[in-house]
Amino acid sequence: MILTDGVHLVSDRSLNELLSFGHTLGLSRSWLQNRGIPHFDLYFKMADRAIAHGAQLVSRRELVRHAIRKEQPPA
Repeated sequence: MILTDGVHLVSDRSLNELLSFGHTLGLSRSWLQNRGIPHFDLYFKMADRAIAHGAQLVSRRELVRHAIRKEQPPA
């Protein structure tokens, strides 16, 4: 599922889901923030478009709790 807090866009399933959804919104893959929690930063009125396309509006706490994490290299 795609989640937004109105400022960030994340997936709770996979990076591919996030990239595909971002493409639907016209977000360039190069805009992906890929440290810690992979996400797109949303700009002016983009959150409204994301919600209209099916993103679920959640609190920032919920967004962080459910977002996929970038896999850490093995120790």
